[in-house]
Amino acid sequence: MIKRFDLYLNTAELGVIHLADVALQEEQGTVSRVGFRYTAKYLNHPQAFAIDPAQLPLSNKEFNLTCKQAAPAFIDDYLPDAWGRKVLTRLAMQHYKQRLNANCISEMLSFSQQVHSRIGALCFVEQGQAPNYAVGISLEQLQKAELTAHKIDQQDFVNLDVNAIGLMYLANSGSGVGGARPKALVHDQTSAYLAKFNRTSDPYNNARIELACLLMAQGAGINIGKGKVVTDINQRDVLLLNRFDILRTTRHHLITANGLLKQPNTQQDPGYSFSYDDLYRLLQRYSFNIEEDLEQLLRLMLFNGAINNTDDHERNFSFIHTAQGYQLAPAYDLVPSMVLGEYHAAGFDYKPYLPTLTEAEKMSKIFGLPKSKVSAIAQEVRHAIEQWFSYAEQAGVSEEQAQRVQQVFKT
Repeated sequence: MIKRFDLYLNTAELGVIHLADVALQEEQGTVSRVGFRYTAKYLNHPQAFAIDPAQLPLSNKEFNLTCKQAAPAFIDDYLPDAWGRKVLTRLAMQHYKQRLNANCISEMLSFSQQVHSRIGALCFVEQGQAPNYAVGISLEQLQKAELTAHKIDQQDFVNLDVNAIGLMYLANSGSGVGGARPKALVHDQTSAYLAKFNRTSDPYNNARIELACLLMAQGAGINIGKGKVVTDINQRDVLLLNRFDILRTTRHHLITANGLLKQPNTQQDPGYSFSYDDLYRLLQRYSFNIEEDLEQLLRLMLFNGAINNTDDHERNFSFIHTAQGYQLAPAYDLVPSMVLGEYHAAGFDYKPYLPTLTEAEKMSKIFGLPKSKVSAIAQEVRHAIEQWFSYAEQAGVSEEQAQRVQQVFKT
């Protein structure tokens, strides 16, 4: 079976434009081949750029990508993450009396057309249909969305009506950027946010700890988006993160490091151990702002090591496209693991662990940066980590939780 889609892009430089024609060949619900061709209108635009510089350079030829139980980056990054798929399949069953196969890409793309709020600048529609971009639900609906998310996360569907699930679906991020945490896209009159909800299984108040870590990361010189905690949402806290992919009515295109590292002959995720060295090589190839990005990468690696953020996998690093080109996107998902001794998802220099701040200060070079720069950055990260209790207080973290989290920090 072959399913055809129109792919649109929405950026400040190009507006909303028909970017490409896409064809999916599927066998028994599994994609085996993806055809992709940029439209002539897009290629003729002076601001056109490759949405996947690794596998889809600007060209008028048709790309035929062989897939083995995997999808190319522009689809994989677009599809709902684990949390979004849970909401999607529940809505399909309870409202449409349809068993949606979350592993069937064409089903997911077709069904997700009903949702117009998602992260990034891409929009898939079936051939001939118009794209629709929205920014989620209004902030006034946050309380209902949070309660719905909480019930879905707890598998509590007894008193959960279809309208509530529909609201949660409309608020879903619809993107592989992120993870399984319950969340929603919301907006007020001036800003668009990614709302992240606490879970009963969290080892701490995630909303406040993550905000404190973001403030501390900013103190360490790391580029992050702003955030705030709203309180008493069904007697729970919610973290609101300003979206860095959106500019009023237009967007920035994003591609994850996972997408850029896909195996070109299979579209499978990287089969080897991920490392910060991989990010270094990606920046060398694709960043227009290489010097600043390399410093950001070093700060981020040392910071993640220092706070024991072991969840530094390929999807937690993205590249953002602006008018100048690709560069490292603002950092996100910076939270510590409370388990000591775990290896990081990303290693460094063929080792499964990261250098401590003390070790970094003694190294001659990291990512091609001179010893003096490496030492200065390590000291700045150290200074920020030493101010943890101040950042925790700003974020409203309890003294007990701040002390418990601080015990897993490593310098």
